[in-house]
Amino acid sequence: MAFEEAEASNEFDEIAFGIARDIECQWELFLVNTYSLKGLQNLDLSKVKLPQDWFIEWLKQLNEE
Repeated sequence: MAFEEAEASNEFDEIAFGIARDIECQWELFLVNTYSLKGLQNLDLSKVKLPQDWFIEWLKQLNEE
């Protein structure tokens, strides 16, 4: 949520903020699409991992700048 209050001072910041928003959205969608409501209520979120390929793709986007 911190990136929502920050102001992008350059193109890299703008890209980074966009990726941060995407990560946040993908996290929520991943949880909802992977676990039942009951499963989510008892889930230890520290044990949940997004697919590594997604992070590789986000890193590529950052490096394209």
